Amino acid sequence: MQMFKRRALRLLRPALATLAVLAIAAPVKAADYPERPVKIVSVTSAGTGIDDYTRLLAKYLSDKLGQSFVVENRPGGNMVVATDYVSKAAPDGYTLLLSGSGAMAANPFLFRRLPYDPMKDFVPVARLSVLPIAVIVPGNSPYHTAGELIAAARANPGKLNFATSSTGYRVILTAFNDAAKIQSVSVPYKAASAMMTDVMGGMVDYGGVEVSAIIPHVQSGKLRALAITGPSRLAQLKDVPTMRELGLERYSLNTWVGLFAPAGTPKPIVDKLTRLALQFTSTPEAMAHYQARGSAAYPADGAELRKNIVADQQGWKQMITVAGIQPE
Repeated sequence: MQMFKRRALRLLRPALATLAVLAIAAPVKAADYPERPVKIVSVTSAGTGIDDYTRLLAKYLSDKLGQSFVVENRPGGNMVVATDYVSKAAPDGYTLLLSGSGAMAANPFLFRRLPYDPMKDFVPVARLSVLPIAVIVPGNSPYHTAGELIAAARANPGKLNFATSSTGYRVILTAFNDAAKIQSVSVPYKAASAMMTDVMGGMVDYGGVEVSAIIPHVQSGKLRALAITGPSRLAQLKDVPTMRELGLERYSLNTWVGLFAPAGTPKPIVDKLTRLALQFTSTPEAMAHYQARGSAAYPADGAELRKNIVADQQGWKQMITVAGIQPE
């Protein structure tokens, strides 16, 4: 009898091993996700436009999926801190990242040793919104259009100056200058508020800054917007053309926001998040945010976002070189 039991066990072992492998490899069911709270890591500090948007998305996902989606702020390092943190998180769908084009497309060429690889360490879930950058002049500037500014700069090579408050904005303004075939002097600032104050005061001829920061000043007449980045005009600045409209977009350096998960996150979970994230972009809450913050919906699924990143990386690489910026 004992010998029979041992023989039966030997015969059963291959079948048991097969069942164990099948159990481990069993497909993840999207219906079961999430079974516990999910963390969405924000690349900015609380109170910023991106952070507000992250919290709106978190609430929407919480309401739809019946589990808490909690926002965790990890600002710093030009979005490196948050992005690196999520790149090393477990690929189970319970740690997500709301990040932007700077972290995924520009940073690989701004840092010598980036602790994450945008293409290998993440699976893009969805592109959500665009955050346009505006070319601005003082409210009393003699330049009422981008064409007038460009004509003056061409007539006076190296005489006009432009202000930016970050490396990314400097690259975008350099791309504008390059497409317009003008030479201007870069004046770097550490803070957007100080930069805009000097532009408003006429200390600088023109500048580049995120649209969300200038809408009140444009409405009051202290600033004038001549052109914006992005795929289309904004409702808040309907008279301001895009650089694409003006033929001044050699490279599509749009500043966008997208949702990402660590590489290896199960596809059913990613697909579920993609569907809901794209639905969120057209909700009344998201629309109200776009109106208040000078942004716009820019939805695309993960596959399209990956193509977007690849194309953007080439543009950023080229223009960072043109701007003469050395990696840190």
